[in-house]
Amino acid sequence: MTRISLGDASLTNILARQGAALRTQVQDASTEVTTGRPTDLARTLRGDVSPVLALDATLARLSAYKTTGTDAALHTAAQQSAVGGLSRLADGITTSLLGSRDFPTPAQVDTVAADARGRLESAISLLNTQISGRAVFSGTATDTQPLGTAEALLTALETAAAGATTSGQVAAAVVGWFADPLGYAAFYQGGGSLAPAPIAPGDTADLSTTALDPAIRDSLKGFAMAALLDRGVLAGNVEERGRLAQRAGQELLTSEDSRIALAARIGTAEAKVEAARTRNAAEETALGILRSDLGSVDPYEAATRLEAARNQLESLYLVTARVSRLSLTEFLR
Repeated sequence: MTRISLGDASLTNILARQGAALRTQVQDASTEVTTGRPTDLARTLRGDVSPVLALDATLARLSAYKTTGTDAALHTAAQQSAVGGLSRLADGITTSLLGSRDFPTPAQVDTVAADARGRLESAISLLNTQISGRAVFSGTATDTQPLGTAEALLTALETAAAGATTSGQVAAAVVGWFADPLGYAAFYQGGGSLAPAPIAPGDTADLSTTALDPAIRDSLKGFAMAALLDRGVLAGNVEERGRLAQRAGQELLTSEDSRIALAARIGTAEAKVEAARTRNAAEETALGILRSDLGSVDPYEAATRLEAARNQLESLYLVTARVSRLSLTEFLR
């Protein structure tokens, strides 16, 4: 029969508990040596963890601002690029349109009209720009392109100008359609303006620009007015076609100041976002260093504890082995 004394059983339990405790100490010390952070922060800070919690909360907010700031920076940069492209498209044809009444041949009006149609398509493509799958001129409807095709727009304008026989009548129809809530505003497929984006504590960025902005609307009006000539509007009336082309040039010239003002407004938002991101990054770095200092461990002290715990554990294994051999001897008697 196996004979194990009460003293042997108690000793075995004691050794098992000590072994478990020492293994935990080895694991904790090893983790602290590797990460430089305590496994028991409350013990390290003697129970006062409020400074660390406050820092963590601030760092979490800064992380959120980092995300919204990055999104705002991409959004405004894309808008600025599109508006700049819109201005270049207008600058490249305005002079030709303004001088169209002096063209010696009808073919030259046809050429500038075809150019205007291509520029209208390019302008709409710019305004349908997306960043990370989000349309930047659609306001709250970021999953939808703000504008339909150039063909759809010109078809709507042809319907509005049906029956017009002079350049003045066609121009009036185009101007009226772009001003009509059932015209261009209905052609717009986006949503309302985006709310200001939080980019720093107490600071927001204006992301409200949509394709309904007057500068954008008036620029498209000029391109579309000239592009209608490429669809055969006022066909056969060379003089009236020249006048309509000239009026389109005037529309683009008049809208130039609005495009400049829009670019400046978006540029102001860009600068504000970049300044906020710079401030946030500096604060995050400083607080991150402070957080590391508050929650760090002395690597030398942790390594010393690790070595001591390992030595104690090895000694315990030796004692346990001896006890086991003694128990076996007792069993074999």
